[in-house]
Amino acid sequence: MPSEEIYSKLSIIYNKVMHKVRYDRWSEYLLAVVELYTNNKAEVLEIAGGNCNFAGYFIEHFPNLIVTDKSFNMLASSKIKNIPRICCDMTKLPFKSKFDLIYSTFDSVNYLTSKRSLSNLFREVKAILKDDGIFTFDVSLERNSLLHVKKPVRKGTCSGISFVHKSSYNQQMRIHKNIFKIKIDNDIFTEVHKQKIYPFELYFDLIEKAGMYVVECMETFSFIKASADSERIQFIVKK
Repeated sequence: MPSEEIYSKLSIIYNKVMHKVRYDRWSEYLLAVVELYTNNKAEVLEIAGGNCNFAGYFIEHFPNLIVTDKSFNMLASSKIKNIPRICCDMTKLPFKSKFDLIYSTFDSVNYLTSKRSLSNLFREVKAILKDDGIFTFDVSLERNSLLHVKKPVRKGTCSGISFVHKSSYNQQMRIHKNIFKIKIDNDIFTEVHKQKIYPFELYFDLIEKAGMYVVECMETFSFIKASADSERIQFIVKK
């Protein structure tokens, strides 16, 4: 039962796994976050946009939106066809034009499991961010991982496909794993998704080293000032 490339099979049942996520409310929150800095004519880039579930709502406010993701399977699984999509690594963004707004949602930045790759992301963003543009992203902190492993196993079915989702967190290595065992017909596929749970202060340090600065850092889904004890945090960054 070898491990599969992440999202190669999970993309098939992703909407079922994430059925509790309110993308409409999430997009309303992010719109409130960015509305002071941009307008509906902005050139917008989503990093790690998956199957465009979030972008399907956000494009109503920002028609000049491009979605990127490293997983071709996730992009291809999208039922939303009116959004330009590009398959690429977030640490190697293939753009020459610049953007007014760059954003990433749902802990996607945590998938960068080394400080070098995280630094590369910030440098890539700076290179394609307009002088008055903003970059906003959310990340998961350690408290969130500790809460999730209290109920580590979840199960479900979707269109005849069954799955088991197990979460674990290694505090010493600061690695959060989401392991999916997906049964399709009589075959079982395993996907191991790893996230790095970086210390709160590290983000500020690497953003500054990349030539940008943090305008705001809030607890996600609120405008409360974030701290190292927050579960998830939302950054607003400029250069």
